[in-house]
Amino acid sequence: MGRNNDMLFQSGMIRIFKLLSNPTRLNILMLLEHEQLSVNEIVTQLEITQPQVSHQLAILKEQQLVSAKKIGKKSLYQLSDPHILSVIHSTKQHVAHVITGNKHGEA
Repeated sequence: MGRNNDMLFQSGMIRIFKLLSNPTRLNILMLLEHEQLSVNEIVTQLEITQPQVSHQLAILKEQQLVSAKKIGKKSLYQLSDPHILSVIHSTKQHVAHVITGNKHGEA
């Protein structure tokens, strides 16, 4: 059973890293870190089309990373799994180490 669990977790991790490899999805998640936003607000901030944003939000919603709540006619999107930000921030820290040439733990 252990090997099957490892393969299941590995498959899930690969799926998450593939999700995060898309710049639009990554940017949406980072925007939603601080506030709930509508599709139009995301379109304005990312300067991409509404269909592009809606498509990526649907993927993120399907993977339970974002959720929407309806307020009148407008839907506001928010992170539904905030610990995904830990993955993003850890990756960003690793990239900073690589860019600066510092090893982990060095200033």
